[in-house]
Amino acid sequence: MKTILSFLFASTPIMVSAYGEQLEVIEVLAPKESLTIASANHTSAYLDERFTFSPNRTIADQLIALSGVSLNGQGGQFQSYAIRGFSRGRIRTEIDGIPIITDRRAGNSASFIAPTLLNLGHVIKGPSSSLYGSQAMGGVVSLSSEMSDKTQVAGSVQSNNQGVNFSFKHQKNDFTSAFAYQHANSDNTPNGDVLNTQFERASGLVRFKTQHQGYTVTYSWLPSYGKNIGKSNTKYPIEQVSDYPEEIHSLAQVQLTGEENWIAKLYHHYQNWDSRTTRFERYDGLSQYQGHTLGGQWLQQVNLQGLESHWGVDWLSRKGVKITSDYLVVDESALNPLGNEMNAEEDNFAVYGKTHWQWGKVNFDFGLRYDWLKQQSEQSEDATDGRLNASFAAMLPLSDTVDLGLDIGTGFRYPTLSERLFYGQTPRGLIVGNQALDPETSVGSQLSLNWHASDEVSVYGAVYHYDLDNYIDRYETASGYLTYQNLSHAQISGFEAEVRWYASEHFEHILSYQQQSGEDNHQQRLDDLHPRKLSWTMLVHFDNWSLSNAYRHTLDADEVGGTELERDAFTVWDVSVEHQLTDRQTVTVAINNLTDETYYGSLDEDATLQPERSVRLSTSIQF
Repeated sequence: MKTILSFLFASTPIMVSAYGEQLEVIEVLAPKESLTIASANHTSAYLDERFTFSPNRTIADQLIALSGVSLNGQGGQFQSYAIRGFSRGRIRTEIDGIPIITDRRAGNSASFIAPTLLNLGHVIKGPSSSLYGSQAMGGVVSLSSEMSDKTQVAGSVQSNNQGVNFSFKHQKNDFTSAFAYQHANSDNTPNGDVLNTQFERASGLVRFKTQHQGYTVTYSWLPSYGKNIGKSNTKYPIEQVSDYPEEIHSLAQVQLTGEENWIAKLYHHYQNWDSRTTRFERYDGLSQYQGHTLGGQWLQQVNLQGLESHWGVDWLSRKGVKITSDYLVVDESALNPLGNEMNAEEDNFAVYGKTHWQWGKVNFDFGLRYDWLKQQSEQSEDATDGRLNASFAAMLPLSDTVDLGLDIGTGFRYPTLSERLFYGQTPRGLIVGNQALDPETSVGSQLSLNWHASDEVSVYGAVYHYDLDNYIDRYETASGYLTYQNLSHAQISGFEAEVRWYASEHFEHILSYQQQSGEDNHQQRLDDLHPRKLSWTMLVHFDNWSLSNAYRHTLDADEVGGTELERDAFTVWDVSVEHQLTDRQTVTVAINNLTDETYYGSLDEDATLQPERSVRLSTSIQF
């Protein structure tokens, strides 16, 4: 096993194809990567920078190219995503190891950062709560801003929404700086409807590393400012208009690395954003959110009687979480002002560890984690809980070309502060929290197969099953507001497969398929499960030319959750052509939704149609 030091910083290893061509494989190795269970590494997925056909609005546009990942929610700039049917607070999103917790009901995402600043991406699929804690029941999206030593200026313009993107990135030795600016008007759908998707955003990065007497100290700061961010939904513009007038984020951390295989870090995420919703002839509301996420981590590699082991301590604290809701309600031609304020805090301390050993040809991993949590609020009694979770993994080489992996793990998710305590108007409607919610728990298992059939062909497949207790479900009451309840039991099962074929030194094909099912204790289908999808991507390389050609065919969705709508089958065709003009400059033309297909991004009942065909022209210059 690699030592812990190899996991402290991101890397971009080079993979040589069967025909000798060097292909850069994007990989991020987060500090806790060395603690992931063995077969979870076999069922991980990495973002590939060769897929340059996405609209590049948020990181969700890139994640959708991975098997086992789908979109959920209403769409637009705050597009959220699901891993194997787990969404909302059930998956963990990290940027440079900092957990992103925004208290948005649709789920946490990294939409406030320009995708051009997130150079590396890694999705862990499988039962991960035993190592990452609450909000990682379904997996982890780990993003990194690390980059190779270079200076790059890039820019693009896009039809349809007149989108403009500009970025500057510089890394030399121990200093990194970057800046990105994005601006777009509202998109149009293929049938001519206008989407409320306009936005303007600026984000940046400063990182500095220094070494002294065997220690490495890394300081980093990642700020972001956005304004006039539209919120899409089916009620726009006739019934409702929602937007985010202003959004501020600041991520900072300091990390200390020693020579004796250990790492220590402290981090801080400050956020302050407003949400405005006007429901014509009903109400006009404004919600203001602010909060601090503080945390730290210690990670140590040890050798216990010849067994490679790791242990660590996590501290996650959320201070000053404040949501103020003010709205005017129309009542018999009069405006009645109403308001509500949520003030809350949350603390989470955890110790965890993992050990690895080999017996014959079989590799085993065993992990344990204990979490202690406490939530405090002015409007409720303190809530505390403790949870012990475990994971076990085995990887058996059936032959020189076939590996079989088994994962079993328990997990949990504590109700979020907004699920328990929030009361107010949102773009979804009136939300009323439920202080009596119990934590969700799960027992997950997965069986994975990796087969290197030849130098040209590799096959990956995985089947998985989760049993969940106290599943937290959002529902609409008879009075018309939204709240949450615990379902006694739910289950999710699924299958995913991927085939990679290096047909020649010029052609590479990637085919993938995914499907899943899930129901609660009343045999009702769960929300946010991804529909059946078949994808084919062809990558072509000739001298200074590269072509990315991708088809995604989503089958009919005639079985949906309680807050979802049935959808017809659709096929999305994306294509991009890149030309290396010089050793330093490339030019790319990308066409998204080439056939101008009319389709929805998710099954959500409030999801809007996706944008019409768009063309993006971009260039990048390295110095």
